[in-house]
Parts: sequence; structure tokens; C-alpha cells
Amino acid sequence: MRVFVLPAKRLERLQKEGGRPLKDLEKRGSVKIAVKKEGEYATLEISGESEGEWIVEQVLRAIDLGFQPKQALKLFGENAYLETVDLGEAMHGKANAVARMKARIIGSEGRIRQTLEELSEAAIAVSDDDRVGLLGGFDEVRAAKEAILRLLEGKQHGSVISFLRGEKRKMEAQALGIKL
Repeated sequence: MRVFVLPAKRLERLQKEGGRPLKDLEKRGSVKIAVKKEGEYATLEISGESEGEWIVEQVLRAIDLGFQPKQALKLFGENAYLETVDLGEAMHGKANAVARMKARIIGSEGRIRQTLEELSEAAIAVSDDDRVGLLGGFDEVRAAKEAILRLLEGKQHGSVISFLRGEKRKMEAQALGIKL
């Protein structure tokens, strides 16, 4: 059995439509999930086979980062990975620096984040608690993480976007069996 603590506002995503996302999660993971809501947080007790429990925990981590349940359920796929970048740790706990980095990653009206997602083909979520979640295939998540790290290093948006365009060309060529 595994225990996972989830903010109540994230639990609401699993309880929409009469709890359908939660039921889907139980079914796909072959587990049972007992929910105990306690104020601002909910404790989820996951019981089943260890592999199913682990994948369900990863899906819950993705939802905690801000991904919608539909996106998070992609983690049941063979080539799906979840990566987290901790902005608080990267910025040594400096709140102003973290806020600045979130703004650099999201961009005006979310345009930078959207561009990063389109070019890397990885889903990106910037959580309220100073973490960035990356979800997708191995190469896609690797490219998105490198782009985020470059932004954290202070690289210009243009150079990061150029990097991702190059990575996208490489991934497309690789998919066609062409070496660059």
C-alpha cells in the first residue's frame, strides 16, 4: 500500500463527473484508492499490485503538478515519463527569483510555455508550489527539461526556441530513420 497526499483543489479534478477520473485511475492501475479529505489536503491510500500502485502514484504526482487527469493518465503508456524541475531549489529558495523564473517559463499570456510545448511535444505544467512538471516521451521530456534549464541559466528566449527547433528536427529525422 502507498499513501499520497494531494491538495484538496487537485482532488477536485479527480472527483469531477461523479468521480469518473478517479474510477478510471483505479481501473487502469488495477488498484483501489481510499480518499480521506482533511481540510486543505486529502490522503489517498492506494492498494493493489506494486507496479500498479507505482504508476498510480506517478499519475497523482502529475495531477499534483497541475496536469489534467486526462494528460496524467498518459503515464500508463510505455513511452511516457514524468520529470520535475524544482524552481525553489534551483533559485536557492529566493522567492523573487522563483517568481521571475515562473514568468520566464510561462511568458506573456502563456505564449512561451505554449511554444515550448509545441516544439518539444512535451506537456508542461507550472505548479503553485514552485515546481515545473514535464510529461511526455523520453526524448520530448529531455528536450523540454533542457529548455527549462537553459531559461533558468538566463539564456534568451530566442536561443532556447532555436535549440528546441533543432531538437525537433533531430527527433523528426530519427523517427524517419535519418541520421543528422
